[in-house]
Amino acid sequence: MGPKLLALCLFLSSGVFCQTSRYVSELPVPLPGLISIFEHPNTNVRQKHSLIVASYSTDRSSYDSTYAFQYPGEQFAANFSGYGPKNMFNFLFWPKEVRQVPRSVLGHDAVVHLDGSTIFGKTAGSVYLTNLRDFLFPATYDIGVGVLPIPSTFMYHTGLWKRVDNDNRVDFMGCRVEIEAGMVKFAQLYWLAQPRDGITGTWGPPEVLKESACDTNMAETPLAIGANTYDVVYATGLHLRRLTFFYTSSGTINRWDNPNNIAAVLLDSGREFFDVTTVDLNKDGRADLLVTVVSQTGGSVEVYQIPSDFRNVNQYVKRVIADGFVSRNGGASGRTPGIARPFYPTSNTAGKPWIMVSGADDGRAYYLRPTSTATTSWDYEKVTVADHGVNQVVWGMASADIDGDGFTELFVSVRGRNKVETYTFRP
Repeated sequence: MGPKLLALCLFLSSGVFCQTSRYVSELPVPLPGLISIFEHPNTNVRQKHSLIVASYSTDRSSYDSTYAFQYPGEQFAANFSGYGPKNMFNFLFWPKEVRQVPRSVLGHDAVVHLDGSTIFGKTAGSVYLTNLRDFLFPATYDIGVGVLPIPSTFMYHTGLWKRVDNDNRVDFMGCRVEIEAGMVKFAQLYWLAQPRDGITGTWGPPEVLKESACDTNMAETPLAIGANTYDVVYATGLHLRRLTFFYTSSGTINRWDNPNNIAAVLLDSGREFFDVTTVDLNKDGRADLLVTVVSQTGGSVEVYQIPSDFRNVNQYVKRVIADGFVSRNGGASGRTPGIARPFYPTSNTAGKPWIMVSGADDGRAYYLRPTSTATTSWDYEKVTVADHGVNQVVWGMASADIDGDGFTELFVSVRGRNKVETYTFRP
């Protein structure tokens, strides 16, 4: 594969300055799906990041694995020659995005894996924690099974680390769904209480906070109304076809253990809402809601401007910032786009963030570049990072400056070709 040149334009005080970015190399990994960046506290700039990759197979008789590429910044100059992944955990059923656990939760490095799918034989999902005190010898614990393990029929997606009750330990809150005969049977907001002995203790079983609530991804942000600051959680329902937000009706942060105190508000419905992130996209000092709406044809990336009173649904302003995504997998199950996440192409974070977008079943990876510095502008240019063609799946994208040179690297998973590609914004 030859170099791929992409336009990079930075807004400077003197105008718009353009340069190029380039394809660098690839990392071999079986059937990669969603990916994420693990941040280390190291002072060595080339040892600040690792790459976490979730793999998945549609074979109902197989297990899936998650992998770690430790310190890719050390291997970057050599184009990753001879560099391979560490198998972290290989008894999963279609893992979702594997994310780093904040060190404040357990007091040490860890990642959380969630799995379960709609494929017959791979529906038994759960929540797993991997202890990463030592990357070479990871130990994984199933924290979703409880005292008396019962075979799960739920599919679990990425959740949040929150103090749900008042015991000063950080718990896990997420969304899960059970599909029966193609229909949603349960779609629950649930939580797992952290035990006194942390990762090795008994966490389960999940306690349900709300029914018919959410089934996919979540994002949270504190929002103020007058003197009260509310802990607000936005959540998507891919299968429910809903976009919902939750908050504690008392306005008290970190007390979510009483379902009667949790308000659930339907923000939008009727479409397949997948990814959700809270971020100030237009740099006006207020959080916005970045959402992907997936479809076989007509998928989109959208922004909901959160009003001064977030509780008032009618005051949200919805803007479509990218659309026209069309699946190319040739089947009715194809969906596009996948995730949409803010990032900066360089270490300069003063302006509006750019947005990486995985095309999923359209086989492409993109980024959206803001075309104006004005806070009133919501115009973006959609740039194709890579087009891998028909019947290819690009689910995962992640970003980090892995070698400390001030330029960001983009990682792109290409499932059908068993690799994660790397691009850099360094000239």
